[in-house]
Amino acid sequence: MDNKKHPLHDTLGKAQPQSRTNAFMRRYKRNLIIIFMTVIVVFDILLTTGVSYYATKTMNRKISLLMNANTYQQAMNVDSYFTNIKDTVSLFFSDEAYYTYDATKVTDEIEKIEKENVIVERIRSLGVLENFSDFGIIYADNSYIGWLSEGMFEMLAHDEMYTFFSVHVSAENAESGWFCTDMNNYDRIYYVKRINENAVIVASIFSRELESVFNVPQSLNGMDVRLTDSNDIVLYSTNKSEIGKIIDSEIKHLVIAGASASDKDYLVTSLSAKTNGWDIICSLPEEYVTEDISRLVLFTQIFSTLLLLAVAAFGYFALYKVSNPMNELVANLADKAEHDQLTGAINKMSFRTMVETLIMNASAGDAIAFVMFDMDNFKQVNDTLGHITGDDVLIRFAKLLTAKSASDRIFGRLGGDEFAMLIIRKDTSPGELKNILEPQLEELRLAFIDEFEVFNQKCGLSLSLGAVVSGDNGIDFDSIYKYADEALYESKRGGKNRLTIVVKESGDEK
Repeated sequence: MDNKKHPLHDTLGKAQPQSRTNAFMRRYKRNLIIIFMTVIVVFDILLTTGVSYYATKTMNRKISLLMNANTYQQAMNVDSYFTNIKDTVSLFFSDEAYYTYDATKVTDEIEKIEKENVIVERIRSLGVLENFSDFGIIYADNSYIGWLSEGMFEMLAHDEMYTFFSVHVSAENAESGWFCTDMNNYDRIYYVKRINENAVIVASIFSRELESVFNVPQSLNGMDVRLTDSNDIVLYSTNKSEIGKIIDSEIKHLVIAGASASDKDYLVTSLSAKTNGWDIICSLPEEYVTEDISRLVLFTQIFSTLLLLAVAAFGYFALYKVSNPMNELVANLADKAEHDQLTGAINKMSFRTMVETLIMNASAGDAIAFVMFDMDNFKQVNDTLGHITGDDVLIRFAKLLTAKSASDRIFGRLGGDEFAMLIIRKDTSPGELKNILEPQLEELRLAFIDEFEVFNQKCGLSLSLGAVVSGDNGIDFDSIYKYADEALYESKRGGKNRLTIVVKESGDEK
């Protein structure tokens, strides 16, 4: 046999290393696929967990901030509403003839009729300032002056009225008290104040009036807002089924005044009203927070299993998609937190902040004007034509103010049908600004009459204005508000549908 190697030997010799290489490559590819798949699974778990954790924490934190801001706004609205009631009742003490009169001690019928007629007129003038369902004085002999609703008499026997309301004068320093009673199924909230040793003044509103106070932003749809008293009874709630009941224990245990707390079921924020210590409690189901997160996690899992690079790209995209909408949501709600949701005007809290900032930055020699607008007989519009029509009037008035406002002024809604405007004119004396402002405001008053001519004829709707002009750039919000409010009261007392402007020079006593 020929000892020379056959060419096939060379081929076999070369084929064996090639076969080993192919086997190695197959194992390498198999191991790479296993590693790759393991990396995908681990990456998917890490990415899903990371995205879920980060998104949940971010969403919870930002929604908590938004809810805190909203709860603070609700508390401001409630305090403003209840303070208006207290202030209205306090106006009764403007003359001794009103609060020193004691029906239990006057025996002369002619004297009694004369004095009570004076008090009746005062009660009638005050009663139109709020939507009161009851407003009157009850004496120790259970006689009364003013108007008391049929619901009051259905709730109490005539000889029980004074005793019942005297018991609720709970705040010793102020000799007043707030309460709600299940005798009328919690449809009224009462404010009672002692006026002398044998008399108390009683004012009540329908709890449904709080619908105008509690506004839930669309972006927090699903959130419940409620008002509870010291016994944890729900006096009002956007969830009507809660009214008159003790607040759900699952929500109550998360209530921390002025803070937020959450568990697997609810995110809760709360704040106490300064006026009477009642709690404003907002709750949002956790599913509202986790619903978008769950969809995001599922999408991340499906997408990440297709390709590692796609998973990495999606991770960046997902974080971007989570963060960016939240920033837009915060900006959107921040804007809503600054503006009244019905009229689009600046709300009371933000308006006060802006006014304080602008006055603080005013220079010596600048004139400052603060104007208050109040619609006369607006309650008649609501009562006669309905609250939807009343809301439309408020919206149209805000548009009228916008159209008539120059760039040197801002305006806001203080609550109900009350609006206010701030004007700062540089290097202008208070007298000069008064002369500039007076015809402009008078023109606005006449424009209001033209705009709402139909309502004026049907309901007597008109506009009263009160303004203060000051050269004191050290004046604070409360003082300038007080002066304008006093001027507005002069317009009301002078027959309504008129303008009153007062000038306060620097150094005038507050």
